[in-house]
Formats: sequence, C-alpha cells, structure tokens
Amino acid sequence: MLQRDYLMRMTEMLTAVIAKVMFNKEIKNYEEAEKEIETAAKTIVGLDLRIINILNPQDIIQLMKTSDLYAGRCLVSAELLKEYADVHELNGKDNSSIILKSLHLYIEAILSKELPEPEKYYSKINELISFIAESDLQDDLNFKIIDYYEFSGQYSKAEDMIFELIENNNKDIIDRSVSFYKKLLHRTDAELESGNLSREEVNDALDEILKIKD
Repeated sequence: MLQRDYLMRMTEMLTAVIAKVMFNKEIKNYEEAEKEIETAAKTIVGLDLRIINILNPQDIIQLMKTSDLYAGRCLVSAELLKEYADVHELNGKDNSSIILKSLHLYIEAILSKELPEPEKYYSKINELISFIAESDLQDDLNFKIIDYYEFSGQYSKAEDMIFELIENNNKDIIDRSVSFYKKLLHRTDAELESGNLSREEVNDALDEILKIKD
C-alpha cells in the first residue's frame, strides 16, 4: 500500500516534470530541459544526475536500497534517466551510459515484483534494450534481461538471448537456461503461445541444452 501511494504521488510529480521537459525540447532549450530533470531527480529520489557518469549501475542501485520504497525509487530514477538520455541525444551528447543505467533500474524495479502495474513499462524497457550494443551487455545484465523477459512473458526473446550466450561460450548460462525451460514446462499452452513458444519448442530446447551440459 505504501509503495502504491508513493508511486501515485511520484507519478503526479513526474508528469509535471516531463511536461516541462517536453516544452523545452520543443523549443530546443535542451540545457533547461536537463536542469529540470536534474532538479526533479534530486528532489524526488535524492539522485544527483550531475555526477551520474562516475556512478556505475550497481552504485545507483545501492543508493536506492537505502529506502523502504526501493522499487518505487528505482522506477522513478529509471524514468528520469530515460528522459535525461533523450535530452542528451538531442543536445549532441553521448547518452549510452545513461541508457544503460536507466535499463538497470527499470529491470530492478520490475523484478522486485512490487510494482502494481509492471506491464505499463515493458515497451520502454524493450526500447532501451534495443538501443544497447551487445558489447555493452555484461553477464549480470544479460541474466537480468532474461529474467525480465521471463517475468513479462516474452519467452521467445529470452530464448533468443539464451542461445546467443551459449553460442558465445558463456558457461554460466547453461544451468540458468535449464531452470528457465523447466519452469516453462509448468506454463499452460496458452501462456507459452502468448510468449511465442510452443510446448514442443520448449521440450526440444531443453533437450538440446541438456546435451550441451552433458
């Protein structure tokens, strides 16, 4: 209940901030748009975006964990960082590290299982994933993306990433993928089909991975 109330209040504040940011983007006042986001981040979640480049995603996540409202703070920070990345791009600045940090925080919020309507953010997360170069994806994020795909019912996307990692000789993915497919076998046919997989495909993939494991 506390998390939901917090998110409702923060969403109202975010809506007002984003409206100002959109206005400044339209008139190409990108510096002012950045300032609006920086002020909001400090006011709402206590995050100083001016030093964002010296913090890695894990550092930021640890900052979020200092509050009982962990999922909400992660989500709001992710939303603000996504806007910050957009403005950076429009202003001709590199935004790749900001996108990466926003993605980390979105997924942390989703996987906490504390968000009341997580599906509202799937399209934003998928968009961020599409922006990130494969070379920038470390194992911890790869595995979290797979967990996110599983949680959100995007099973075929999880499978694509699993086999991509296997092809790249990632040994740690084998046990994780066995667990993934065994869990999928407990899903209904309708759930699997919604995630663009059939039960036959799940069984075939599991057999293939077990052969690799042996």
